[in-house]
Amino acid sequence: MKGLLLKDWYELCYQYRWFLLLLAVAGLTAATGLPNATFWGCYMMVMVAMIPLNSMGYDEKSGWQIYSRCFPVSSKQLVAEKYLLGIIAQFGALCVYLLFSAIFLLVPEIGNSKDEFFMILSLMITIGFVPLAVMMPLNIRFGLEKARIILILFLITASIGMGAVFAGVDGIPLIRDFFASLNPYIIYRILPLISICLLAVSYVISIRIHQKREL
Repeated sequence: MKGLLLKDWYELCYQYRWFLLLLAVAGLTAATGLPNATFWGCYMMVMVAMIPLNSMGYDEKSGWQIYSRCFPVSSKQLVAEKYLLGIIAQFGALCVYLLFSAIFLLVPEIGNSKDEFFMILSLMITIGFVPLAVMMPLNIRFGLEKARIILILFLITASIGMGAVFAGVDGIPLIRDFFASLNPYIIYRILPLISICLLAVSYVISIRIHQKREL
């Protein structure tokens, strides 16, 4: 496992040197409390979520998936390493946000309020884990390029569907009352837990897909 992580680490250090600057800028902006702070926090997590996916793309193009069969590593270890890489990357991005947030606590009138801080933190965890949970099984099953096309089509369909639902909310009192009764603070607490559960389910699915590919 350590060797697999080091392989991806050396590869990403070469490919993602520019990413460290972007990560610092996004983390700084997310912690300032500016109107677009939430966007930058979520944008940073989406970019970080692509790291293990792009790593799988590099492996696919270089033929590593075939070459890896020469080593004493199982399908479970190969899949677990990519998920662990994604979790480490997400943790690193969260640390950047927490670091700048702690710094801005010392600066008057700058930084997020307590509620904004936890809201952005909750959304960052959710936005970081959900794309990873969705894309990892698709990547393993279809490859990076096809998986991206499938994800784009899914997002378009989901956006249209959600738009239709919210457009008709006012005409259906039961749905309107349901959305009005939701407590946003409870939602912010639940979303990270849901995303973590999705990631765990995704991990199990990815292992089964990878094992079937090797048969």
